[in-house]
Formats: sequence, C-alpha cells, structure tokens
Amino acid sequence: MTLGSSSSSSSSSSSSSTFSPSSTSTTISSSLTSQITSSHKNKYSSVPYPLTQTSNEEQDRMVAQHYLLRTAFNGRDYMASSMTPLLEQGCVVLDMGCGTGTWAMELATKYPASRFIGLDQVALFPKDIKPKNCHFATCDVTSLPIPDASVDYIFQRDLNWGLMSHQWLPLIKEYMRILKPGGWIELLEMDIETQSSQRQERAFNDKLIYGLLMRQQDPFVARRLPSILAISGFRRVSSQFQSLPLGWGKAHASNISSTSCSEYARAAASQYRFMLQSLCPWLSTVMGYSVDKYQMVIDQLVVEWAQAHTYVKWHSAVAQKPYH
Repeated sequence: MTLGSSSSSSSSSSSSSTFSPSSTSTTISSSLTSQITSSHKNKYSSVPYPLTQTSNEEQDRMVAQHYLLRTAFNGRDYMASSMTPLLEQGCVVLDMGCGTGTWAMELATKYPASRFIGLDQVALFPKDIKPKNCHFATCDVTSLPIPDASVDYIFQRDLNWGLMSHQWLPLIKEYMRILKPGGWIELLEMDIETQSSQRQERAFNDKLIYGLLMRQQDPFVARRLPSILAISGFRRVSSQFQSLPLGWGKAHASNISSTSCSEYARAAASQYRFMLQSLCPWLSTVMGYSVDKYQMVIDQLVVEWAQAHTYVKWHSAVAQKPYH
C-alpha cells in the first residue's frame, strides 16, 4: 500500500554620536556576535554542496532514485499528463538539475520526436553515449542561457540541495520567461523531514534542518511548491505527494502474503540511507561527530525506521504558463 497521496521580518537600530560606556559595550558585543555568526556560517557552509555530488556512490544513488520514484508514482516518470500528446508529436523539454541524465535519456528514447536538454552545474551526465535527441550542458542553473518562450515543458527534480532560499523565486521567474505560452512546468522535491520518527531520528532531523537553515537553504520548500508556482503567475496548479516507507510494509509488493517487507520498501530505505551517507562529510561536521560515530548513528536509524514505520514524502507540483 501507499502510505499517502494527495492531490521577513525587519529590524531597526539606532546609534548616537555621544560616547558612553554602554554604547562601547554594545559595539564590542555586536562585534563578538558578528564573529561568532561568521564562524557558524563557515561551519555550516564549509562545502558548496551538502551531498558528495561527484562520488561514484552518489551518482549510483541518483540513478537508483530515478527508478524508485518511478515505482512510487505508479510507473510514471512525470505527472504533467497534459504533455503526453505534445511529447509524442515533438516538443522542447528542459530537464533542470539533470544530474546523471537518466530521466532525460529515458524519455528521449520513449519520445524520439521531442528534443530533450539537460542542464546542471556539474557534468555528471554522459558526453557521448546518449540518444540523438538528448543534449546536455553545464551552466549556472539560476541564470539560464535560453531564449524567451522557447521551451514547452520544464522538469525539475531534487534541485533543492543546490539552491539557496532566496534563489527559488528568481528561478521560477526564469522558468516563466523561457516557457512558451501554455507551456508546462513540473517540480518534484523531497520533504527533508521524515515522518513517524522515533527519538534519535527526530534529533537527526533537527540537526539536518538546522544545518540547512544556517546555509540559508529552505528544508521545507517541498511543501510549498504549489504556492510558489501560484504566486509566480502560473495557472492550473495541481499537486500530489507519495510516501515512501523506509524498510517496512508491503507497498508495491508482488507477493503480499510474504512476511518480510516489499523490495520497494527495502529499496526506499537503502536509497535514503545512501543519501545520508552522501551527506556525511558536511553533516558530520555540523553535528560534531567523527565519521565513525556518524556511520554508527545511521546504522541505528535504519533499525528505528522499521520499528516506527518511518516514511519520507516526495511532493510533486505541476502548473501551466498562461497563454496571455
């Protein structure tokens, strides 16, 4: 069974030109606070990207994630069902944050009349062995070298790890610019906070969420994808989510009479565990753990997941650019 699916503050300050001990104390305090904050920011921003993106293990994980999500969303590689006729006829598709390029290459094979373009900041995609209608390039994903109104469909998956909070709305504005009138956009992101968690998993969640916030990233953006699209001017916004069980239950099981959990649930737990391991160089520093202690905690979390029936949500939002 599937667990679940569904459709600034401001501050002010004052200063005085008159010398006083209290104002001097305030100045010293502010200076120390600034130094401490800078030190914390250096700790949390010690790497440009939280995941160990260029490791072979992380690339294998991204490929496995593609097939896991296909199963989670009932065999579908995209939720923008209105795009299917156009994909068959021929259109231009942009895969943002394409990673290893698996999604773009598989859909390029399925829809040979369409042109697929995968963009990412790091070249993890194939350079030679790929479908003829599939092209890859590296670029700054927040400033797209693409003409206005030239793309029919934009697909973005799991890009939040590489985006700062303040970059989301400008990026969606860029999407609006490059989409043709009537074009479609689809965003698919994981909720960073697991659900139905026990004590150690909750503490781990808190550290991960705090670490991302200190990096000026948004750990809860997956829950707000529909509102982000709506306030950016998109129409016909729809959303859904799927809950992936971490190593328990019979979801997508071929033999429901079996006493063990399904292969799908086991794969979901394995994939999530590999993601946490990929975070180790950054997150172990944030948590103040040695690598050995971090790995020991991960082993303990796996046991908790099965006991507590922990799951992780993936949120999808689809919307259309207005014709006028």
